[in-house]
Amino acid sequence: MQEVSIANADGFAVQENTGASMIVGKMVKFLDGRYIVDKTEPLPATTTLVAVNVITAWVRWGDGNLPENRVTHVGQSHPLREELPDRDKTKWPPGLNDEPNDPWRDTRYLHLIDPSTGADYTFVTESYGGRKAIGALKQQIANVRMAHPGALPLVQLASAPMKTRFGPKPRPDFKVVGWRGGKGDGGTGNATLAPANDMDDDIPF
Repeated sequence: MQEVSIANADGFAVQENTGASMIVGKMVKFLDGRYIVDKTEPLPATTTLVAVNVITAWVRWGDGNLPENRVTHVGQSHPLREELPDRDKTKWPPGLNDEPNDPWRDTRYLHLIDPSTGADYTFVTESYGGRKAIGALKQQIANVRMAHPGALPLVQLASAPMKTRFGPKPRPDFKVVGWRGGKGDGGTGNATLAPANDMDDDIPF
C-alpha cells in the first residue's frame, strides 16, 4: 500500500480499486524503433518520464483464460525457464508456422510518470532487448542509490542498435538524463538530484 504523508492526507489519497492489472495508466510498447501508446499513438522521441517502479514476472498465456503472473519479489531470485511448469514442448500450443509456442513469457512492466502532467504509463516488454534495457536501468539506479537512497531516474525514451542474426535492429534504451528525490545530506531526505550539474531542483519527481 502506498504510504501517505499527513500533508497529503485528503480525499485524493484514497486509492481506487483498479483490480490486479500489472499495467498502470497507458500501455507503452516498443515497435520498429518507436514507443507506441495503447498500440496506436507514437510518443515523441524526446519524451522524458520518471521511472518509479518495475515488475519482473513470468507470464503464462493460453487456454483462453486470464494470464497467470508469477512475480519475482525483492529478495527472490528470478526463476529460469527450466524451473517453471509446461516444459514438454509437444504440449505447447501452435505458434508461428505451426511451431510449438512456449506459453511462458519473461516479462517486465516498467511504471513511468510524466513529471509535468502526472500521467501514468507502463512500458511492457518480453523481448531480450527490452529486458536488457531495463536491466541496465536497474543497475544505474542501484549505483546512484548507494549514495542517494530512494532516488528515481528521469529517463528519455531512446533506442540503441542491437546485433541479431538478422542484422542490426533497434532496441529500447532508457537514457538517464536526471534524478529526482533521494535521501542525502546525512539521510535527512532534503537533497534532490537533478539533471547535469543543476542541483537546486525541488520537484519531487
